[in-house]
Amino acid sequence: MQGQDQTEIPTESQEPVEKSADEEQAGLHIASVPFSPASSKARFDWLALGVVILIAGLFALAARLNPQPSTSIAPAAVLSATGCGLLITAIRKLHTSNRPGLFEAALAGLFLALFQFLVALSYPNVLYSLSITSDQRLGFLTTWTLIAIFSLLFSIVGATLGHLAFAPMRPLPPEKKKPELTSSSSATGEETKTQTPPLSDKASQQRLYIGYFVSVLLLGLTPTVVAYVFSAAFDYMLNMNHFFPGPYPTLRLLSSMLPWQIPISTNLNSNNPTTMIFFIWQLWRFPVFLGNPTMFDIQALEPYIFNSAALAILLLTLRDPQIRASEQFSFIHWPIYILLELLLGLFLILPANLWIIRGLQGLLQSPVIAIQIRTLHILDQFTFTLNLFSAPLICLGLGMLLRLFYAKRGKI
Repeated sequence: MQGQDQTEIPTESQEPVEKSADEEQAGLHIASVPFSPASSKARFDWLALGVVILIAGLFALAARLNPQPSTSIAPAAVLSATGCGLLITAIRKLHTSNRPGLFEAALAGLFLALFQFLVALSYPNVLYSLSITSDQRLGFLTTWTLIAIFSLLFSIVGATLGHLAFAPMRPLPPEKKKPELTSSSSATGEETKTQTPPLSDKASQQRLYIGYFVSVLLLGLTPTVVAYVFSAAFDYMLNMNHFFPGPYPTLRLLSSMLPWQIPISTNLNSNNPTTMIFFIWQLWRFPVFLGNPTMFDIQALEPYIFNSAALAILLLTLRDPQIRASEQFSFIHWPIYILLELLLGLFLILPANLWIIRGLQGLLQSPVIAIQIRTLHILDQFTFTLNLFSAPLICLGLGMLLRLFYAKRGKI
């Protein structure tokens, strides 16, 4: 009826006029890309798995082109596993942030190990040699089973770390507010309240940048930690199967992350049984006597490709939630983006590059004797420098390509 007060019922389309201080403070953190309700449902991410399978297959094929197996052929799957899981999470964050995709990461880790296993079997006379030597067959199959288990496990770990490190951050705890001051307006009689202003955007951004730096540091050092854990498991497997220990320390495993090395080639085309044993050892024993056949090992780039691509996508999916969807932009600006990619490559390469430049000193032990093995140098100043600069530049180059690609599509 006219003349009567009517209560206005707010509709869902109406937005609140004002936000509380806590709500404004919570809006300072960075959220992932908004996603539709349909995308939030738990469903299998075929795109993420397909991308990882494609990259892993290309690297395995490129590694097989060498007539002599490189030292990275066996441990490549394990050292790339965390980056593989990280990339699974990154691709999933393009659609949803509900879960990291642990099942997809587990399958991707298995495919990493499977491709390398098939490459190892494809070398000439491998199947025949394994069929006539039971001890080599036991070591070969046991090692590759161990590789498959650890690839699956660390791929899940990488997906979990990526999901936690780049999840929306919680706001800082609110500061204690001062007593509210109330003053009356002489003209209208309305009361106005003054409150303590919310946390500044600058302080929040600094906190975010520090968090991203720590995350990149941890992700970059993760393959080194994985190498030591896997080396310990491998040594335990050798003892369980009564194999003699390797002639070099387990740090030799880290050398498979170095793309540039002094080539140590060996003629493996002979049908000499002794030569074939060395050939089979190259496919499952590490540390191993033999070195890389060429100066550049393309297989060693796999961890850098996985990790740098994952970091780039994770940084590109960060958005400022205070900006409208039609005006969203990448929160990570170019200088910070470039710095994080460079630091990732540096943290990935630096531990192995520093420790391997000293040379590898080994001790061949048995229950009766212990023989000192001469120092093996697989790096010099030139290859050390190439590794030191190549890894950060590869990570930066791939990160810039992905960012430019997203910018061209209008995503940022």
